[in-house]
Amino acid sequence: MAEPLRVGVYHNPPKLMLNDQQPGGILGDLLLAMADREGWQLEVHPCSWQACLAALEAGELDLLPDVAWTTARAEVLAFHREPVLHSWSQVYQRPGLSLDAIVDLDGRRLAVLEGSIQSEFLHQLTNSFGVTPSLLEVGSFEEGFAAVRRGQADAAVANRHYGDWQASAQGLEVTPIMFQPAGLFYAAPAGEGEAILARIDHYLELWKPNARSPYHQALAGWNVRSDDRFHVPPLLWWGLGGLLLLLALSAATSLLLRHRVRARTAQYQEAQAHSHRLAHYSPVTGLPNRGRLLAQLQQTLSAQQRPESRGKPGALLLLDLDRFKLINNLHSHEQGDRLLLRVAEALEQRLAEPGFLAHLGSDEFAILIEDLDGPMAAAAHRVERLAEALLDAVSALPPCQGTPRTTASIGMTLFADGQPDAGSLIQQVDLALARAKAAGGATLRFFSEEIQSEVVERVRMEQALQQALAHHELTLHYQPQMDADGHCIGVEGLLRWQHPQRGTVPPVAFIPLAEQTRLILPIGHWVLRSACELLADWAGTAKARLRVAVNVSAVQFHEPDFVARLEALLAETGAPAERLTLEVTESLLLEDPERVRRTLTELRALGIRLALDDFGTGYSSLSYLKRLPLDELKIDRSFVMGVPDDAADTAIVETILTLAASLGLEVIAEGVESAEQRDWLASRGCRLFQGYHFHRPAPLESLAITAG
Repeated sequence: MAEPLRVGVYHNPPKLMLNDQQPGGILGDLLLAMADREGWQLEVHPCSWQACLAALEAGELDLLPDVAWTTARAEVLAFHREPVLHSWSQVYQRPGLSLDAIVDLDGRRLAVLEGSIQSEFLHQLTNSFGVTPSLLEVGSFEEGFAAVRRGQADAAVANRHYGDWQASAQGLEVTPIMFQPAGLFYAAPAGEGEAILARIDHYLELWKPNARSPYHQALAGWNVRSDDRFHVPPLLWWGLGGLLLLLALSAATSLLLRHRVRARTAQYQEAQAHSHRLAHYSPVTGLPNRGRLLAQLQQTLSAQQRPESRGKPGALLLLDLDRFKLINNLHSHEQGDRLLLRVAEALEQRLAEPGFLAHLGSDEFAILIEDLDGPMAAAAHRVERLAEALLDAVSALPPCQGTPRTTASIGMTLFADGQPDAGSLIQQVDLALARAKAAGGATLRFFSEEIQSEVVERVRMEQALQQALAHHELTLHYQPQMDADGHCIGVEGLLRWQHPQRGTVPPVAFIPLAEQTRLILPIGHWVLRSACELLADWAGTAKARLRVAVNVSAVQFHEPDFVARLEALLAETGAPAERLTLEVTESLLLEDPERVRRTLTELRALGIRLALDDFGTGYSSLSYLKRLPLDELKIDRSFVMGVPDDAADTAIVETILTLAASLGLEVIAEGVESAEQRDWLASRGCRLFQGYHFHRPAPLESLAITAG
């Protein structure tokens, strides 16, 4: 040949290996024998199995020995017709065991080749039998057999050629457990090498029947038995022919039955594979799911308890997208699924550490990192750098139209020597993620003892809050709302908690907790009842024209019977609905916008006034606000505090006042603390105010309220 034949050689004795810079092993020896007869000049390229396969597909190699034929590979590679060898995977045990079937592997330590199709096939096979062996991943068959000799594994999986070659010499016993049969070939790039593959077929067909040929010499040289199970003497052919004649009728009648059985078996296997995918992988991203993560985490913790792995930290990271509901609510769930798929791809590409990536459901992903070298502090630094890279990968994704840039938050924890257990690690990253979310998102947090202490305090606070309503520890303080002439036009009811031991608990400390635990439902109903009863008491008095405003939690607002219960409360107390103002936050509008609009419309039909609280802090669009039956906007105190000195705050407040005027809405400025602020706001058209400059919140009996 004019050009040398580029041959890939990876280490897989006795079938293939590098021997003095030449192909060795059974398939290597055969190739040398063919090359000698054909005059091929071999250019040897040593590589790992995956690298060899990738180079062959890319056309960087002309030939690769020892490739198992599969349907998928046949689409991208070219194969000859006659298999060189038939192989299968087989289990080899240490002496004294009795592993006779797949079910005997339950609870056994089994050494398998890391990242191999063999390992994945075995995992599926044992799962289908409800068997759970402890898999020890190794880099080669040699390492697997060595692990059995050292007592680190009970048995090892290898291809039958390596087992024939080494099992007896290394003191291992062959078991009858076999799976994954395959034919082994020489492969070439698709559409190339037809002439070479044809010559390989020629020699295989010529040599395999001849016991003295180079084919059988290669097998004998590596102490591997031929694929031919036995040899039939010529004098027995007549007897065998007669026996076959007697069996012919039976074989013919069973042919149709066998065909039907094969078809049913194929259907069953396909259904079983589909069920396995659904049970172990995310249908959206194709990544391992929560169940597989927990199994992998438990396996990692078990491996850490072995002497050779002690002191090597591992890490668990929990990643959650920020504002993912916004994508589903403003666009569609299909758009959300597409974003999840892009996030999964970005995380896989950026995951430099050899980690286990899983999609736990919704917008939550987990990354498990094993065997981090060095002390715990160095491991923490590496994990932090990785987490920052993952956050960068997510934020680099192009945003969906009409939504802000995609960001994520990450909670992390480290573990070593198999401690703590899997459940505790999941709890730790959940807590760390919650801390990252509380910090505003787009950031990361490690679990710490401080966080654990806060969790304990949260539990105690929750228990105290459960008793607060029954023990009359919750009260309403009222803050007047004033017009530009200094007249009171109404009050806002503000929730307060006076604990017998803790003293005054600020709303920011207990209202988020009440929402998370849904204790806000009975508390919120009590607040509404108190407001309605106050309005009913004022009816027929000089205060009958005053309004009462109360805040409504998003949790309470989204209850299916919220409107019906409020309507019943108005009827029961006789409160005038037009004097009741419900304040909802801007963030609530983003949760299922159409449903929010319908609920607001139903409330407006009852005559209730509706106010948008903390306006300017969310992500409302003008087109959406125009569709809502609102009566007033409340400028958030964070903007009012900056006027008139802060240029940014003054610009925002002026914009809100202009927007409200264009929509025909009243505006109340919250947090007015000085006459200078009040005068500046009034000069810009604001007519209603609330803040310490006028009155601090106080119990009703402490306020001297007169209607303007």
